Amino acid sequence: MSSIANIHKSRSVIDADTTPVTVFTGFLGAGKTTIIIDLLKRVSPEYNIVLLKNEFGDAETDSALARESHIQVTEMTNGCLCCVLVGQMKRALEEMKAKYSPDRIIIETSGSAFPAPIAWQIREMESSGFHLDAILTVIDCINFCGYEDTSYTARMQAQYTDLILLNKWSHVTERQLDIVVDHINELNTDTPKIKVGPDGGVDPEMIFGLDTTLFALSERPSVVGDLSSTVGGADRNLGHHAHE
Repeated sequence: MSSIANIHKSRSVIDADTTPVTVFTGFLGAGKTTIIIDLLKRVSPEYNIVLLKNEFGDAETDSALARESHIQVTEMTNGCLCCVLVGQMKRALEEMKAKYSPDRIIIETSGSAFPAPIAWQIREMESSGFHLDAILTVIDCINFCGYEDTSYTARMQAQYTDLILLNKWSHVTERQLDIVVDHINELNTDTPKIKVGPDGGVDPEMIFGLDTTLFALSERPSVVGDLSSTVGGADRNLGHHAHE
């Protein structure tokens, strides 16, 4: 692990061989990849980041990722990390750690991913040298009030997160932004909310080293698919993608 890694090290991580993992969630088109690309430009090239993507990006953003010489990108696009690919995610993380010795792994989930199963999987891998540092949710301020009323996943992403990144806020009026924040506060009052820069910019010091307390293993239901028993009461099974 490079010496500069300590700049962005999770405070609870003591073992130098432990790799912090940051998870980005957010509905399709919210701007996750754009924010990650800008984030990579704000860290030292010596800080070795590996990105695990769970959905196809467009050609422009993927080309921008390819130009970042200090990042390795792995794609898992044949299913969602939060359900059928949970076991595959474990193997992918282990392979990335062995191959690249990253200072940090960033996971960009699909737009329809529940954060809980992904978080539990990472927590179960602590003995293998992985540490869940933070779950970040990107909110599309232009469209959130449209899809949060119809998407159970969008509400879960806004509720269970360490930090809410308000993206595209400069493209709405002040009144529209107030309405978006009001809607988010109805779901999640306590979680900090910050505006993403107009160019997709976020300071790494604000999102690295958060040491999340979300989704402790002791809170996990006996079956990962039994998410309805912990977060909503309705019939919310692993076929949720069909309803998004």
